[in-house]
Amino acid sequence: MRFAVVMAGVALAGLGLVTALLVNTEASAPVSAAPSPGQATAADDVVQRALRVGKPTVAEFGANACASCREMKPILAALRRDHGERIAVVNVDLLAQKEADYIQRYRIQLMPTQVFFDAQGREIGRHMGKISGEDILARLQPGGPQ
Repeated sequence: MRFAVVMAGVALAGLGLVTALLVNTEASAPVSAAPSPGQATAADDVVQRALRVGKPTVAEFGANACASCREMKPILAALRRDHGERIAVVNVDLLAQKEADYIQRYRIQLMPTQVFFDAQGREIGRHMGKISGEDILARLQPGGPQ
């Protein structure tokens, strides 16, 4: 796990997109949907499109090059398959060229990071690292752990 975290940090730092890896599981300030110049518009943002559906949403920010991120894929797929009628599950590959601005836009400091949103699109919590499907579902429940 430690090696994967270090490698994820190296990959992000190598892109010049993150200056420090800080672990913080508390909810942070609301995410702004307004893109910076040169970024995709909110309409092009896969996370914003999922939030407009009006379901509680988990957005996973990771990369195929990250071992922990790859381990999360079956968990996310199972959530999408078993609970997709009531929650939205989004997986963003941060190292894909077209999505590099997501790191700054969503203040990602570590891979994988899951950001939890309520049905109104408000950020209600974050988690950095691997997490179980049961814990994701609990965090998406009103009044659940954050």
